[in-house]
Amino acid sequence: MRRSCTILLLINACAMAACTTTPQEPPKQPMSPEAIKRLNEIAEYEMMRGDNPSLRFNANLQDLCEVPYDRTTLPLLSPDGRFIATVIGPSPTTPTRLAEPGAPAPLDTSIEVWRIGENPTGCSVAYRLDPPLLLGRSADSAGFLVESPRPDGSRWIGKVAWDSGDIDWLVEDDMVNAFASLGRSGELAWCAREREARAFSLVIREKDGREIVIDPQGGNWLFPSWSTLSERIYVFWLSRSGTMKLATMSTLSSDIMMTSLQDVDIMANGSVELVEQAAVAHPVVQGPPAGNIEGHIFYHPVKSRVAVWVPEDSTDARPFVLLKRSVAAAPDVEGGGRYLVATPYELRYVNPSRMHSSIRIHDELAIPRATSNGDRQYILMSPVQDTIMLRALNPRINTSASPGS
Repeated sequence: MRRSCTILLLINACAMAACTTTPQEPPKQPMSPEAIKRLNEIAEYEMMRGDNPSLRFNANLQDLCEVPYDRTTLPLLSPDGRFIATVIGPSPTTPTRLAEPGAPAPLDTSIEVWRIGENPTGCSVAYRLDPPLLLGRSADSAGFLVESPRPDGSRWIGKVAWDSGDIDWLVEDDMVNAFASLGRSGELAWCAREREARAFSLVIREKDGREIVIDPQGGNWLFPSWSTLSERIYVFWLSRSGTMKLATMSTLSSDIMMTSLQDVDIMANGSVELVEQAAVAHPVVQGPPAGNIEGHIFYHPVKSRVAVWVPEDSTDARPFVLLKRSVAAAPDVEGGGRYLVATPYELRYVNPSRMHSSIRIHDELAIPRATSNGDRQYILMSPVQDTIMLRALNPRINTSASPGS
């Protein structure tokens, strides 16, 4: 059963971006064991000379393999780090990725799923899916989401089983359905519009199958993201005039949704492309440890770096920013409000309250993804032209160690 719901936003009176153009750099060779050892030594040295001697850090980096990359859509990793789904064929155009009216169908674009082994020779293609398919931005232990543009202009949302490649069509109607996200208990949130319309409504499907539809409210709902810690949902909203907001609400009931709504201004002259830029590097993967701080990580298009919004009881909670030029981040799986933060040149371990004493982990772009696999707590993705190098990262963090230990 589908219910309509009206929620009023608190509107005032008044890279790693998918579409960012960056200079091409020459390909980098995989790091040697000697270089990895030296980086660990540097990390230890930088920690010791900082003003936070109670934090000890070391990391074990292990090369895994390379997978294809279309230079536009980042691959999607399974929660246990055993599989990775990546786009093959021609890169979908921007209008196609954004599900715009009249967007060309990606007739030859599809998805290849790789099985990730324990060493550089242990990775292999598990299966390929038939085109046309677009890779989604959410996954759980059972599978990952895809979008299927249909001949009549509609778009379906499916879930692909990691092990078999079988597709379960979760949303198959005559609407344009896009940008879906999975909840912790099988909930689903996505954006939907009529084929001839331009504005997206927000659709929330609860665990029991009931659906709540929130109308566009004079703008567009875009890129919803379920929390990985609670029943909370985060979603961008873009007005016709370009006002871009990030909103959040609890989904425990429709009444609680109305009373729990909070939103924060992001920028005044936004666009759908900038909303995509804000969301694209941080997919919703349910299952891996997610720290212990309820919040939303996104790329801030005005600050030109990654930001974290931690909603509080007060309505004036603002996002805080991480490292300058950062493009992606992941929370420390051990909690404590710390993050692994990627910039175009390195990966660093950051305590936001001591940003000046962050610790370098790796010396090139490495987008961190947490996993539930104790042998590879993170998998790092380093794009190199038309491939992505995968590395396992096992941090060893001891917050009680002293400099002499």
